Amino acid sequence: MGRTRTRSSTPCSRSRARWTSTRPRPTRPTRSASDGMSRARAVTKFVWALLLVALALSFTRAARAYEEGRSEYGARLHLTSLPARVRLDTPVPGLVDGGRGALLRAMATWSAVTCGSMAVSFVEANHGEEAPIEVRAVASKWRHGEAIAAHTDVESDAWTGEIRRVVIELDARRRWSDAARVPADALDLETVLLHELGHAAGLAHSVHSSAVMRAGLKPGHAPRRALDGDDAAGLCALYTAPVLVRKDKQSVRTDPVFPLPLPRALGVAAALGAFGVGIVCLRRRRRGA
Repeated sequence: MGRTRTRSSTPCSRSRARWTSTRPRPTRPTRSASDGMSRARAVTKFVWALLLVALALSFTRAARAYEEGRSEYGARLHLTSLPARVRLDTPVPGLVDGGRGALLRAMATWSAVTCGSMAVSFVEANHGEEAPIEVRAVASKWRHGEAIAAHTDVESDAWTGEIRRVVIELDARRRWSDAARVPADALDLETVLLHELGHAAGLAHSVHSSAVMRAGLKPGHAPRRALDGDDAAGLCALYTAPVLVRKDKQSVRTDPVFPLPLPRALGVAAALGAFGVGIVCLRRRRRGA
């Protein structure tokens, strides 16, 4: 029994001795090396955080209040024949000129907006000339409900969003005004026509409080006869995107002044730069290890 214990203990002690003698001793990094590794890790984390923020900014939708009109299948509504011809088919009762002056002023307001090299303009159609946009005052069988004073019906191509025909209807049973001070029981005709022409151009409603394309107007309300910056931005967003537009029967292609909005372009550039810096730091770290 004793000899067995002796023989079994000796090899174990020798093997333990060989193990402890051949095992490489871990070297503690010096202070300068550990500081360098910490800085490298911090830089790498910062670069990757910057990359994520830049990517998030580049894909964030630009803040806006306007909305673009869409066709049945989601295509962006837009006029393809410019300048767009407008005709006052039925005069508005109660006004000396039947509302023609208010309509011409509303058309001129939208036509004054310039979007780079592109200008969306409205002109009055000549007698006997085809007009894709018609304005009518409806005296009977108003079909849009008592709360609605005006309605714009836009007929468009479901696939391309090309606006083919627009009919703007006004409730002739209401009192309309084109005076500088709107009576308490009347609606400002120019404000309403300015709003409806925005629909005719392809814009939907806006949530901006001072925008012409904001929905709703009560009798006696102060006129909104000037476009807000949000209205102009919405129009330019529609017509500076690549769209085939016919100008006086000549087909031209309108291209955006800049393919991406400036904040998104800067975000994409920062993301690519941060990604490159992160790759370089990662390679240097691996080489140092």
